[in-house]
Amino acid sequence: MKIEFITAVVALIVSISGILVNALQLNIQRRKLKDDRRQWERAVERGITQAIFQETSIKLYEARLREYASVWSLLKITARYEWQRLGGAQWAKDSHQDAVEAVQKMADELTNIAYDSLGLLMSEESRTHLTGLRRCCGAFKKNKMTFEELAGQAHWFKHSLRADLHIPSKSIENEEFKKYTEMINELLQSDRN
Repeated sequence: MKIEFITAVVALIVSISGILVNALQLNIQRRKLKDDRRQWERAVERGITQAIFQETSIKLYEARLREYASVWSLLKITARYEWQRLGGAQWAKDSHQDAVEAVQKMADELTNIAYDSLGLLMSEESRTHLTGLRRCCGAFKKNKMTFEELAGQAHWFKHSLRADLHIPSKSIENEEFKKYTEMINELLQSDRN
């Protein structure tokens, strides 16, 4: 009976060991499935977040493209030919009243833009250049700044607006610009369909 008892105990130990091994394997598989599910959920979250970010970026780009045109035309007076047409000189006291009034009008419009929805669309850098140009208008009217300095500030504001629209500067090769433009056009076309 001793051999039978030992055999039964060994069989019982083997069975218990098998059950423990199976339970351990099931636990490992459950953990792996749980980890896989977490990774899948994170991937889905990242995908959704990326899609939302892309959609928001496209909408922001479209809004900027639509709205920046009004800002661009406002800055026309800082072009030398337009300034001369208005009778502008380097200093406000030497300028024709039309030129000084045009600078004041531009300053007022810049203030309106800064506190309108268009101001919200601008990048922080563009908004900084906008307020800088607004301050320069005041300094110009007080004869503390030349037209060249005013036009220089407007120049940087224009470049900042172009950067907001991801319009490359002339330092980027034409092929890169062409590829970028094609990609933007494809995005805009797919959004319309």
